[in-house]
Amino acid sequence: MNMYISDTHLGHQNILSQCRPDFPDVETMNKVIIDNINARMTRRDTLYILGDFAFRSKIPVKEYLEAIKPKKVLLVGNHDRDWLSKLTDEEKERHFTAICPEHSMKKNGIELHLNHYPRLAWSRSHYFGQSFSICGHIHNTRTGTTAAELFPLVKCQFNAGVDINGYAPVTFEELVHNNIEFYGLSYTQEEQMLLDIAIRKIME
Repeated sequence: MNMYISDTHLGHQNILSQCRPDFPDVETMNKVIIDNINARMTRRDTLYILGDFAFRSKIPVKEYLEAIKPKKVLLVGNHDRDWLSKLTDEEKERHFTAICPEHSMKKNGIELHLNHYPRLAWSRSHYFGQSFSICGHIHNTRTGTTAAELFPLVKCQFNAGVDINGYAPVTFEELVHNNIEFYGLSYTQEEQMLLDIAIRKIME
């Protein structure tokens, strides 16, 4: 099974005051996120990490990677380059099946385009129900940046950030549901039908 997660910010002390006040300390945040991943996924599954996996961690990031069970694909975010530079080539190969800036895949005719940053358009994005973008970067913000304010207007793009997805990895179906709830997205009857068909095809 494929699942998606973004902006875990493992080891990042300041993220608690920025958008995660419910965690008493960074150690608790790290444990909750890693435990949630391992509770939902096995070593046969693939976790797509859409950037900002860790930042300013006092613990070597390879310790987080070793604790996480599923196979991992990293879509590099703006806070990943520093800790990535500290991994050896052997460690990168051992912990990730791929490390890249973006990734596209197709399931039963439905395209998924994965990237850390929100986008206004991508290949075939004008064909609603046939092509979707999954991203992160904006956490749970709705205002303050152009990306956050425009995000709900692109109704075939979904935010995989842990801050709106229960601090856990999610399936495509769960991702769509959580984004609809968080952003208050609404679809026409035809759009909803196409979205339901796409979810079913991706989840098969």
